[in-house]
Amino acid sequence: MELEKIDKKVGIVVPSFNQGKYLEETIKSIIENMKYVKIELVIIDGGSTDNSVETIKKYEAYIKYWRTESDNGQAAAINEGVRHLNDCEYIMWLNSDDIYNDQYAVYKILKFAILNNYQVCYGKSYFIDEKGEKLGYYNTQNFDKRKLKKICYLSQPSVIISRVAWDEVGGLDPNLKMCLDYEMWIRLSMKYKFGYLQEVIGNTRIYSSTKTATLQRRNLNEAIYIIDKHYGNVPIHWIYSKILEETKFTFIKSLPKKLVKIFILPFKGKYIKKAIRELNGDV
Repeated sequence: MELEKIDKKVGIVVPSFNQGKYLEETIKSIIENMKYVKIELVIIDGGSTDNSVETIKKYEAYIKYWRTESDNGQAAAINEGVRHLNDCEYIMWLNSDDIYNDQYAVYKILKFAILNNYQVCYGKSYFIDEKGEKLGYYNTQNFDKRKLKKICYLSQPSVIISRVAWDEVGGLDPNLKMCLDYEMWIRLSMKYKFGYLQEVIGNTRIYSSTKTATLQRRNLNEAIYIIDKHYGNVPIHWIYSKILEETKFTFIKSLPKKLVKIFILPFKGKYIKKAIRELNGDV
């Protein structure tokens, strides 16, 4: 396939911790994309005790910088990685269990961003399982910054950000563990219009031990916190989701959603404060 040459460099950060089972596939999917785009790869490993370091060393020739040591979490690791990519005009990150959809993925999203002069672009994504089998599409939608208040419709493996925009918003918030990408999309949306490329770029892996699967309460608390922080008004469906996640009364889940939302509306402020207290450890 003959592709037009693009004289721009993309920096890709892979935050890694004890996901050696998938890390090699992640690295190889980036290397495949290096055939068509100038890519600098940085891997920030949080001190893995599995075979991750062995895998990283196997592909060291393709990696600009890597290290392995205990750190302050995923957001801090990605921010650190970006600091090693000063000569890259665009930034992406790929979690160590995710992969690009094909060898043209980075080229497609980069070209779309350049041709349309977008500072932030996102494409479609598949959900994949532990074996890499496609489970369906991530619910990406047309860009509407107002809609971000209600739902995160950007799939992180399919997002590219200009270095200018990254620096403008100050990177990721290192205090967040679950919604670090969602919070950054909100900040970026307040300054830039996003481009939506309706082609599959990345694949995000879901399985029983992923953060999203095992830390659902933390995920909801962070979402409520950041929406309250940036918009000052949390849609009731976030509170409804929090109550369903926490409740021991299973019958509530069988009640009409609209009825439950009406009942909990007067207590919305209480649950927002509760979510923030839990994040601060003051439970």
